[in-house]
Amino acid sequence: MVRRFVFMIMLPLCGIAYTLASGGPSTHYMVPIIFAGAIGFFSNLAISECHGLIMETYDTSDLQPGTNSRHRLASLPPGTTRKRTTYSSYPRVSAGFLVSQSLGFLLAAGATGIGGVLTRRVGAQRATAITAGILFGLTLLLTMVLLRFKKMQVIPNELFGHLSSSNAPPEQERRQSATSVASDRSWRAVVIGNPSGKMRRMNMLELGSLSRWTEIRRLNRLLTRQTTQALNPGWR
Repeated sequence: MVRRFVFMIMLPLCGIAYTLASGGPSTHYMVPIIFAGAIGFFSNLAISECHGLIMETYDTSDLQPGTNSRHRLASLPPGTTRKRTTYSSYPRVSAGFLVSQSLGFLLAAGATGIGGVLTRRVGAQRATAITAGILFGLTLLLTMVLLRFKKMQVIPNELFGHLSSSNAPPEQERRQSATSVASDRSWRAVVIGNPSGKMRRMNMLELGSLSRWTEIRRLNRLLTRQTTQALNPGWR
């Protein structure tokens, strides 16, 4: 989060620096050129971070159905133990790229037209300052969206013992969870990496119905049927 915030905040700061360095002949011409190059660099870095954020939030290609549910071998030849691959992540990731690229091109087209009007009316330096201010505001909004403000359970109690009394589920749900695990021997919980606990802080994107961590919570049976249908009405 700190790395992303530094990368994001550098782009509007370079825009402000370019504004201050483009005052006229009193400033050496290489100074605004350097800041313009920095703006291009951090713009490409911001696009890369957006792609990485989309993959991190919506990519579920490593959550194989055969690992966490019964093997689906009905359509495979006898004796085949190959697991089917889930392609549910590709529509999600592609949709994220579509939204980000569409918004990027629309905002770029609008900024080109409005920037030309501002340049003719208030001057190039003031127009650049206004653009940097708008970019700074959008950066703060994105930072608020990426803040992990809510703590959610992502690993079942059966793996690391029971939760503390403050976060413990009702006794009835605990018995139902234990009964479902005992009745389905092929079920295994999803554990990503080397977690230090059952809880994880999530941001606004990760709390979405099609996000990676919501899918992990569903596979780990931490979402009730009512909650899952509320998040994703098409789920059965």
